[in-house]
Amino acid sequence: MKTDMHDLAPGYYWYSQDGDPYCVLHVHDNGNASLMGTEAHVTAHDVAVMIEKGCVFSWIEPPPAASA
Repeated sequence: MKTDMHDLAPGYYWYSQDGDPYCVLHVHDNGNASLMGTEAHVTAHDVAVMIEKGCVFSWIEPPPAASA
């Protein structure tokens, strides 16, 4: 499912805001996200606000599929 709140594709991203160290954010199919390694959840609206405030997102390429 695609959200109208932001245009980040579902997947994993490095992100940083205001010069803080980079963290990993998992964007879900519905546009909501979760901060890896924590119980923190972010709504699609909050992700859009992060983008608006200049948060830097860098896509993390998924690992190649394991060969059989």
